[in-house]
Amino acid sequence: MSRLIIDAHVHTQRFTPGHQKRGEAFTYRGLEDVIMSQQPWDNSRMLLADMDRTGVDMAVVLTAFNMRNEMIAAQVARFPERLIPFCCYVETSRREWAGEAPFSAEDAAEEVDYWLSRGFVGIGETTGLLPSKSMDMPIEENLRLMWPIMEVAQKHGAPVLFHTGCIAYPDTCRLRGVDPLLVDDLALAFPEVSIIVGHAGVQTGWYRNFPENAAMVAGRHPNVYLEMSQCQQEQIERVLHDPNIGPDKLLFGSDWGTSISYQYYGKDRTYAATPAGEPPTYLPLHMDWNLRQVMAIEMSEDDRAKILGLNMAKLCKVDVKGLMREKEERYGDQIQWDQVPAAWSPQDG
Repeated sequence: MSRLIIDAHVHTQRFTPGHQKRGEAFTYRGLEDVIMSQQPWDNSRMLLADMDRTGVDMAVVLTAFNMRNEMIAAQVARFPERLIPFCCYVETSRREWAGEAPFSAEDAAEEVDYWLSRGFVGIGETTGLLPSKSMDMPIEENLRLMWPIMEVAQKHGAPVLFHTGCIAYPDTCRLRGVDPLLVDDLALAFPEVSIIVGHAGVQTGWYRNFPENAAMVAGRHPNVYLEMSQCQQEQIERVLHDPNIGPDKLLFGSDWGTSISYQYYGKDRTYAATPAGEPPTYLPLHMDWNLRQVMAIEMSEDDRAKILGLNMAKLCKVDVKGLMREKEERYGDQIQWDQVPAAWSPQDG
């Protein structure tokens, strides 16, 4: 069978903030304000070009910030054989950010229910585990806002992918909302919902406490999976060989389309970064870097196949047999023995 590769974490919408063009000083808070209010533009064609170049068969298209469900629906309608749609409570979050309405868990649940009823197969990427951006709400109360959303996920049998890990955006991804430990309560309350810990807590890669928290939660709950975008090889190996996690719970992802750079810190070693005082950079080679981390690990090819695509295919109910049949048909039918030249025998010598 051919290898199936599904990127579990891509973004096909971009923003054009225009800070440099206007001569404004850069801050992540200013960038947040722009991308939470600006209309994004379609970047799916560049994604497909990179998928073709790197051999990625399908990609899970996620929201983030103000990336719109409507655009994802249009992209998947054009490329249904390549893109897998995830939705989020984007409009509900935008309204809170704009000061139009307080965050409503009921509105958020209704929003994701609408899209899950129209062909979307999962929820994510959320910008953390605390839906409301209120600084005054206690963590427990904020986390409880996820309950109606998780109930919708349970109704549809849809996985939920949460952003976890440190990142420079100050409000949308503040640290108290991106700690994988918060997944523990959700996994206990909703054991039938598949929960994907985005980045496995590793976002911007230098710090170690969130990745350890992600591993502890995944090792504790059968319904929790680790999506490995921006994870270094050694971090993937650690959870691969964890007897409580292993290859069945790991998902290849790249965070393609995000404004994250990779910085060198030694021989053949890099980590993802969003330096707080520097504008983010956009590198289209996220798939290459993340694929290298998985491909460099010595493991059975059966386990590698699970991580690269089969695990995510199962969560998203992808028709793997049909997809692999299409891949193999590119090279024609299997050769039958009546098509093979006659065998050599001694008298032919």
